[in-house]
Amino acid sequence: MNMENTLAGRKRRLMALVTLVLAASASTSLNISVKAQNFPEYQKYVHTYLNSQVFGNLTYMEKPMFPVFLNDSQVQIGKNWSVASPLRANHSYHVYFYGDWIDRDLEPKTDYDIYAYNPSGEMEGYHTESAGLPEHLGTTANKPFFVPKYSGNYTFVIRNDPRESNSSQQATFMIIEDVETNVWHEHYVEGKEDNLSVLETSWAYDFVTESQDIEVWIKVPGTLDMYEARLYLMANPQASAGSILNEVPLAWESGLYGEKNGMFGGYNLESKEYRGVAYSSCEFYGQDMFMNFTSPYSGKSLYHLVFIGEIGSGTIEFMIKTEFENAYLKPSVAPKKVYPDNNTTIAYSSNATTLENATLQYSTNGWKNATNLEMEIVNNRTCKATIPGQAAGTSISYRIEASDTLENVLAANGSYSVKYPSTLNISLTRDSISPNKNITVRGYLTPPAENVSITVYFTSTNKSKQALSRTDANGTFTATLKLETVGTWKVQANFSGDNYRYGNVSKQLTVQVKEPSILEKYFLYIGGGISAVAVIGVVIYLKKFRE
Repeated sequence: MNMENTLAGRKRRLMALVTLVLAASASTSLNISVKAQNFPEYQKYVHTYLNSQVFGNLTYMEKPMFPVFLNDSQVQIGKNWSVASPLRANHSYHVYFYGDWIDRDLEPKTDYDIYAYNPSGEMEGYHTESAGLPEHLGTTANKPFFVPKYSGNYTFVIRNDPRESNSSQQATFMIIEDVETNVWHEHYVEGKEDNLSVLETSWAYDFVTESQDIEVWIKVPGTLDMYEARLYLMANPQASAGSILNEVPLAWESGLYGEKNGMFGGYNLESKEYRGVAYSSCEFYGQDMFMNFTSPYSGKSLYHLVFIGEIGSGTIEFMIKTEFENAYLKPSVAPKKVYPDNNTTIAYSSNATTLENATLQYSTNGWKNATNLEMEIVNNRTCKATIPGQAAGTSISYRIEASDTLENVLAANGSYSVKYPSTLNISLTRDSISPNKNITVRGYLTPPAENVSITVYFTSTNKSKQALSRTDANGTFTATLKLETVGTWKVQANFSGDNYRYGNVSKQLTVQVKEPSILEKYFLYIGGGISAVAVIGVVIYLKKFRE
């Protein structure tokens, strides 16, 4: 069905004049018996016009947070009813339309179609599901929320389709701004004047979460005293309270009109009446507020968050926290080897949240005394600070506390030592020896120190051995070890470090352990007076004998 040509002109005139709603004495107010109309806030800010020459059939809300009740036969077949309210560009609104007319049986009776018009009277969306099926009133059919392109009065025209409808059944039209969780928002509040609320005294938002734990943090300026902040549990389809559309719960309908069923419903914007499942109040100007709630229901829940001012005015900041224990600090720049008198930068990053501030506390004497450093916040996620240089032999312990935008306190701690770098050099007295002979390793440690332990490792294909040595005052050391197995041995010295020097390892050397030549074996006899010719003859004889 194409409504644009038949309604666009009338809608443009409507929007041009909608600001005159309160002064339009010629219009006729429709008296609908709805529970919501018994509340002063509803009576003051929701205006209904029937067959008005200016507005036609219209319900105008000065602020988008009230349910609009349509009786049986109120929107007759082939007729329209308009709901208008001021919206803000690029904000997200939860708009839905349901009630008795929703019927998924084989013979539905009522078919309502909905058309959305912007402040200029141009159509921004239309929704024409078949009879009995709820309309998806997001910006598109696949979006759960409506995001207006412009700021100003938007009009939602509800038409009872004459081609597909056989009835005019009860319905509720709801529009309310939806806010993200775990993000800070701002909202302007005005207190009461002569004990009577003004337009921005009471306000409401909705939000959806699967978290059963909820905290609401509210920062109140010094120019404002808040009466209350309230939390209403409006739906949880998994608990058979409310329904769901586009994966987003819709409020239990009766709960929108103040009725309660256990924890569900009771929604109202009055200073009196039901306060919700959680609430908080100010005792004086500028007092921040906090409230928390743990739901017994798992799955997606829909909540309404209500703010009511008391005295003064100002912009509050609020955040609905549903994420807990997922944020932590991880090192991004952590000290490894720190040398004397060098400044040391330490940096930690939040894994998931934006940091607001951070402090580093460090101690050089086991926390008998400590120094605090304010940390710099870099790119919203990283905090860093620089600890001044210290003398060799100093052990430094530090801890970090950071606050993020979700009011989490993130902590981390660590330690490091300040030492000199060391070098270790070795040499071998020989590069080859016979089995069961000693090999001697000489070396020196820099910076030098007396009585420092040095371990010399000897490894071959199938064996490993080690020798311990200690340095002299000038840093030199000697290690001697007998090697029995023939083959190539690798030799390397290791210094594991001490209070003033970092550990180090020497370069790797090799020594060959091999059987001596026959001449070497019998050289003793040569030295004992046997002639060389005789020895050679014996060697040849022994060799042949072995063969």
